[in-house]
Amino acid sequence: MKTKTLKNKNTVMLITLGIVAVVLVLLAIIGNMRKGGKGTEPVVEVISVEKGDVRQEIEASGNVESEWKKTFYSPVNATIENMTVEAGDSVEAGQKLIAFNVDNLEADNQKAELTARTGKLELEDAQEQANQAASKVAEAKADIPKLEKQIENKKNKLSDLRQQIAETQKNAQAQVQEEVESAYQAAVLAAETKYQEEMDTYNNVTKPEYDKELEALKQKINEGKGTETDKEDYRHLLDNPPKVPELEEVNPADFQMTGTGMADTSALEAEMENVSSELAALQSELASKEALAQSETTGLTDAAKEKIRISNNLTELETKNLQELLEEGRKGIEAEFSGVISDTKVSQGATVTQGMELFTLQSMDDVCVDASISKYDFDKVKEGQKATVKLGDKKYNGTIEKVNRIAVPNEKGAPTIGVVVHIDNPDDGIFIGVEAKVSIQAAEVKNVPILPVEAVNIGKDGSFCYVVEDGVIKKKEIETGVTSDAFVEIKSGLKDGEQVLTDIGNHSEGDKVKAQETKTDK
Repeated sequence: MKTKTLKNKNTVMLITLGIVAVVLVLLAIIGNMRKGGKGTEPVVEVISVEKGDVRQEIEASGNVESEWKKTFYSPVNATIENMTVEAGDSVEAGQKLIAFNVDNLEADNQKAELTARTGKLELEDAQEQANQAASKVAEAKADIPKLEKQIENKKNKLSDLRQQIAETQKNAQAQVQEEVESAYQAAVLAAETKYQEEMDTYNNVTKPEYDKELEALKQKINEGKGTETDKEDYRHLLDNPPKVPELEEVNPADFQMTGTGMADTSALEAEMENVSSELAALQSELASKEALAQSETTGLTDAAKEKIRISNNLTELETKNLQELLEEGRKGIEAEFSGVISDTKVSQGATVTQGMELFTLQSMDDVCVDASISKYDFDKVKEGQKATVKLGDKKYNGTIEKVNRIAVPNEKGAPTIGVVVHIDNPDDGIFIGVEAKVSIQAAEVKNVPILPVEAVNIGKDGSFCYVVEDGVIKKKEIETGVTSDAFVEIKSGLKDGEQVLTDIGNHSEGDKVKAQETKTDK
């Protein structure tokens, strides 16, 4: 019994020692592998630095908008007899949109005093303006001296007309004054002549006859021959001697100018009014030329476009005379370009007044996407860069037309930068106001050293990679450039062919490893 028990114990001990020995061998093998023993280095996946292309794209979204809009105003006071469109309708250039009832238009407009000259400015689209801006600026600069000379001539003409009117009035007043003086002198002479004639009659006829009659009565009474009647006649004559003529006084106040002494200068005033209108038109044209000459951009800003559109509408309203208004009413409103109707203010049967807003027409040929990008991407987006615009299931080519210089918060409060993307190839699939996705081709480099993004690490001091050199893991600081979703441009720190770890895993810098090449699709 004791011998069997001892044998069993020895067997167990031998088995246990065998197991321990195997474990020790395995631990030694594993330790040797971790310590980089010859022929036992762990295998790590690496990728070689190769040359390729990297395209950086920035995603954004926004709404489709028209770049060319015109608001139409009523040219007349009338009733809308027929209106063929409403908001959202597409129209073609030349299509008649509104017809006016002009039965009472002529009578209504007789009260208006529209004397301005006719004029209409036709604007080309933004692209044509951009191409022609330089020549227009040069033309404006050349026209300014001519306009200034014409304005100076008109001012001199006005001054001459004012002087002519003043001299005419002065001469008229002098003539009236001379006539008054002549009448006064004639009246004085007539009064003196009359006085002299009356004195001659008094001295030669009236007074002698009176004295003779009085003396006869006196003698008759003194001789006692006078009757009571003779005595009464004598006393009457004594009490009522003939009146001595008096010189009639001529009052100068009776010979003041009774009229205004104003000459007829209506022809001169009419000519001066015409010259004033021409001067105002020249000054307005000069102001426009000077503004154009001072512009430094090759295209029109949105504000400049709006200013010209408003000026155009105002000019159309202010320069129409009565006949032109009637013709405008008969002509109605036609679409000046193809587009879509938006923001209608009136409907068929409505009564409109001159200058009243009717509707807005937005071009479908000049459209863009008003998008927003993150504040972290604004330095990557430049005017002129190409983009892809996705609208529904269709894609369009685009060009960055404008990058706003002021950040605005989005609905979450994060600051964003506005970007205007012009759609280069619009078609019937474009809808104003709908959301569109934009992919901006911010940067692109070709045939440069690249790595997959997962092989590049970012630390507090910058970017770095782990490479395998002579079978040992080393850390290298690198400088990166253009980055896409998959690849990164390596500007410095690595050379072509260097083996870079895609994932260091449980290894550390200084470990010995065996590199195994992994290929990627560049």
